[in-house]
Amino acid sequence: MKKSSLSFNRIIDISQAVSSRTACFPGDVPFSKRVTLSYQESGVINLTAFTMSPHVGSHADAPVHIKGDLSDQSLGAAAMKLSAFLGTVLVIDLTRLANQVEDSENKAQDWREEIGGEHLGEIKAKIASLLKQFDLQMPERVLFKTLTKVAPEQFEASYAYIGTETAKYLAQEKTKLVGLDTPSVDHINAKVLATHHILEEAGMVWLENLDLSEVEEGVYQLIALPLKMEELEASPLRAVLLA
Repeated sequence: MKKSSLSFNRIIDISQAVSSRTACFPGDVPFSKRVTLSYQESGVINLTAFTMSPHVGSHADAPVHIKGDLSDQSLGAAAMKLSAFLGTVLVIDLTRLANQVEDSENKAQDWREEIGGEHLGEIKAKIASLLKQFDLQMPERVLFKTLTKVAPEQFEASYAYIGTETAKYLAQEKTKLVGLDTPSVDHINAKVLATHHILEEAGMVWLENLDLSEVEEGVYQLIALPLKMEELEASPLRAVLLA
């Protein structure tokens, strides 16, 4: 059997750190830890237990997050197909697009609105330009960088989210995975989670709460595997880019 080699010079951690200071989506259970056994007491080991929503920090939602019964393991986090979570990915930097009209120097600026809508044409044009630049066909994985700096300890309600038309566009392009550096692919006040459903119905997986602040626009290899945790509607993950 022929062995394949994976060549890279740098590992870029794009996961958000999780601690008792980490903010979470309103209504979610934040991270908390308790010490069940200390080295000082036992002379042998430290042992802890923790509680948190699986949506705290960088994570992937499973289909059962938005449909079905939690008892259906085929829709749960442990059943998500791993092939979608590793492979070639295109990182699209919207922090430059956010200010290109107002600022001739094109300084980076947070993108805090719909990814799509009236800007869908601009985003499509940006993707086409990147594909030409890197001599690439549309990859199966796309990450949107919307923040110049990620602050996990603060929850910002005015975050960027993926518009329904953008979700449909990605589905048409046969995208397998989409990710971004904000708490949700849907607007904070979304009632029916339309973008979630479009992505799920297209067989896509989505990553939320990434940290792309140190990532330049371009093509990378993504590794962002969810944990094999049954009975859950989402899973934390440690996401990295290989450059």
